[in-house]
Amino acid sequence: MQDEAPGSRRGRAWSEQEEAQLVEGVREGLALSELAERHGRTAGGVHARLDQFVPQSGSAVDDPLEWLRARLAAEPGYAWQDVGAVRRRRERRARHSKDSSTEPSAAAAAGMTAEVLADWEHVTGHVLRPERREVFLARQVVHDLAAKAVSVRRTAARRLWHDGETLLLDHWLLECVCPGAVRMTADWPLIAERDADTVLVLRELVAVAVGEMPAERDQEVLSCRLGLHDRPAQTLEQVAEALGISRERVRQLQTRAIRRLANSDAPASRKLRQVLAELSCVERVPSEAGPSAAERLLDLSDVLLSSVAPRQAIPLLARLAGADKVRADNLAAEASTIRILRHETARREAARQGRIERATRRWAALADEVDWFGDPEPAPPRAELEALREEENVGRGRFGVWHCPKLDRDVSYESETELRVIQLLSFAPQIAYYQEQPLAISYQFAGQQRTYYPDLLAATVDGRCILIEVKPVYEMAMAVNVAKYRAAVEFCWNRGWGLVATDGNRTRRLLEQRTVDPRLETTLAAALEAQGELSWPQVRAAAGSLPLDTLGLCSLILKRGWTWHSRPYRLRPAPPENSLGTPSEPIVHTPDRLPAETGPAPAAPSR
Repeated sequence: MQDEAPGSRRGRAWSEQEEAQLVEGVREGLALSELAERHGRTAGGVHARLDQFVPQSGSAVDDPLEWLRARLAAEPGYAWQDVGAVRRRRERRARHSKDSSTEPSAAAAAGMTAEVLADWEHVTGHVLRPERREVFLARQVVHDLAAKAVSVRRTAARRLWHDGETLLLDHWLLECVCPGAVRMTADWPLIAERDADTVLVLRELVAVAVGEMPAERDQEVLSCRLGLHDRPAQTLEQVAEALGISRERVRQLQTRAIRRLANSDAPASRKLRQVLAELSCVERVPSEAGPSAAERLLDLSDVLLSSVAPRQAIPLLARLAGADKVRADNLAAEASTIRILRHETARREAARQGRIERATRRWAALADEVDWFGDPEPAPPRAELEALREEENVGRGRFGVWHCPKLDRDVSYESETELRVIQLLSFAPQIAYYQEQPLAISYQFAGQQRTYYPDLLAATVDGRCILIEVKPVYEMAMAVNVAKYRAAVEFCWNRGWGLVATDGNRTRRLLEQRTVDPRLETTLAAALEAQGELSWPQVRAAAGSLPLDTLGLCSLILKRGWTWHSRPYRLRPAPPENSLGTPSEPIVHTPDRLPAETGPAPAAPSR
């Protein structure tokens, strides 16, 4: 059996003697830092252990040290050992019940753990001696593995053994809950380049880590605040209204949930903290050529929590990466300054002719990807356009603002990706003017009528109008974005406008025309037909040894009309009546680039 190397004292479990010495230190009035130094552990580790001696209740206890000190003073015989044991048993039961609504019998549990042992021996080719088998089967991680689906567990085991000829139990469990997370490395260029595979696994790791939390209230609050389950991030006021509690109570619950997530020993939580610590360089000095910790956190917040304001996302990521509250707040302030400097740099670059030349070439290439519908109609006059959502959101700090030299005004944006497209429109001479979020389009999704605000409307110098939806290319196949795109198609068809979904370089057509291994398509289609719904681990299990990349999977989703929900990942087959919701006439793609100089508008778009 491949065992992990023994860790330092900081990583070891607490013995009963150490716990007793810790409580004596609390009675003596020692501070948290003094207790950590006495026991050779981190302040967070001492904080988490003291929290175990506080009975779980409806009210948040932000400082278990002070709570325990006051309780021991009032009740010297307080049974802290019993409270800690009850708390740990309750949390273990909550974790174990997440994958199954019923508790298996003792005989069934023994059989399931024996299956895990058999899988391990089959994959590694090793047979354990009887005494080693007892140790193996007694480990909690084996029981956690037994609760996973057999196909997911065995595929994960084969994948790990094939990659490194090791099958550590903790790694095995992590690969089951979030495929790809074990092999994820802290390679900053992949984050800077927004590598689709890396971003998908890291985003799923965030969702899985939140889902691992034993308290449902913690999961609910963080899911709302972080924008999980295909929902936009909600403000404290919105969460308070939904839960029927006060705004301050939501803030307390969020603080408690973040603290618990930062101290959780669940596999996805541990891996998330490790990756964030290495990527952000919060606890070490980055190389001279690389970005600072604040710059890294700024980019990570845009990648992982794009719908959350940076002033809220950056402290959260910093805390998970190992920073204390003061350090996290300082990094957030530094990142805010960096954002301002980046915008100033972009403004200075606008004066350079090279920027305009690059924008000209980029727009010419992007214009070839525009889909045109119906009989061409001119764009609305610039004076009639205005941003429909800016006023209700700008006060919340969710938007950034960039000064556009072409429009001579500040333009709001919601992500760094959208900012890049805005700057492209600002510098491309083929664009006469543009407007952010100029329209409201109604669409159906999840059985509800919703309102969708297209990101940009651009008027070309030849008088034509183009709606531009800005999304990372790997998000274009998500169910909610497909529903928005269909509504935008119908909207443009009725007006003779063009439509393009892009991240500034790549477009939706890239996914639609991407070549995918037919074996993978057949395999996933069969798995969907058999199971009806696939999670991310089940998708990887179904693919087996076939090559699977994020863009290829997104291409299949668009081509087959499958439904994909993210964070957490859910893939479903096409609904019975799967139509684009557009008129029956064919979409007309114009192969010719939009002219850069003013000229008469064409009578109709041509192939």
